[in-house]
Amino acid sequence: MKKQYQLYILNFLSFFIIALVNTQWIPFLTNLGYSIVERGYIFALNAVIAMIGQSIFGYLCDRYHKIKPFFFIAYLFFIISSLCMFLKEEQVFYYHLFSVSISGGMIKVIMGLEETWMLQIDEEHYGKLRAWGAIGLTVGAFFASIIVKIGSYIALMIVLIILSFLLAYFVLLTREIKTKAQERMVLSNIKELMCNKKYWILILIFLFIYMIGTADQYVVIDKMLAIGASNEMVGMKWAIQSLMEVPCLLLASKLLARFQPFTLLVFGTIMYAIKFILYASASNSWVIVMAAALQVVTLPIIMLTSKIFIKEVAPTSLYATAQMLAMALFMGVSGIITPLFTAYVSHSIGYNATLYIIASLAILPLSFLFWYQKLNSK
Repeated sequence: MKKQYQLYILNFLSFFIIALVNTQWIPFLTNLGYSIVERGYIFALNAVIAMIGQSIFGYLCDRYHKIKPFFFIAYLFFIISSLCMFLKEEQVFYYHLFSVSISGGMIKVIMGLEETWMLQIDEEHYGKLRAWGAIGLTVGAFFASIIVKIGSYIALMIVLIILSFLLAYFVLLTREIKTKAQERMVLSNIKELMCNKKYWILILIFLFIYMIGTADQYVVIDKMLAIGASNEMVGMKWAIQSLMEVPCLLLASKLLARFQPFTLLVFGTIMYAIKFILYASASNSWVIVMAAALQVVTLPIIMLTSKIFIKEVAPTSLYATAQMLAMALFMGVSGIITPLFTAYVSHSIGYNATLYIIASLAILPLSFLFWYQKLNSK
């Protein structure tokens, strides 16, 4: 039981630290005077770094059958780049382009490594472990805005450094695992994965879904700021979204036992569309915050089903590679396309019309999902 609590604390701390940084990106860059298009370029490079990083780290984990050392390295890059980002409180585009991008890219790498690590350490309680991560995101989002308001970004940096040392202690306590590979990873295994049609269809499905979800981090926040939301209100939106993930993650094993992953994924995708329709029709920030509560039936379901679908089609010797590469592609490509697309479209036709367009994109993953189900039933 003691080891179980260590895992809970590790997940809580890791996501708490992430929330201190990623909830402040848009308010920080906006306060410095960066335009929506400039921020779009920054977040697009963020996704490129995430995509490259996830592919490299996934390969290294399978190559050396370890995750812990690579988790340490990714977190070190994340903390250093985050501190660099907050140090410069004036407009220096290329400086923030790279510091924010490395910070954001490493967040995706860390989340992928941690999810793969926890899934292999304790698959039975994975939902609970991830729920503690969601609680960490909730509390971190809440405290980030308070720390910045009461203190400054310097105060936030000090908290980051202290908590990073605490996290390192719990990482050291957590046992290393051998990746689930039952055979030596060879070129033929990678070729098998690359030629797997179902694997690529799944990546396409989750790419379209994550394009919708990624817009929640950018254009929705931009709309909130445009209609007068404070940093505290933005933090509240992040906190509520993260908190709403907890019930679904705690009930993950029961949900998966009662419903097929296909059914859950269809439901989660439709609810994403409904959430964005509510965002588009909202006239004040409180309505957006309330609509964000629909996260309870969107991202947790998408995340859980993606792990299951990918696991079903991946070779055992490339378990981490398959998961990390898939995440790199559907999260990375969506992270490149979405901020650029929403930045230009929002500038041209406004936030509300852009949000309605994003809601309509749900038709694409649903179409491919039914095609995948048809192929799988043969």
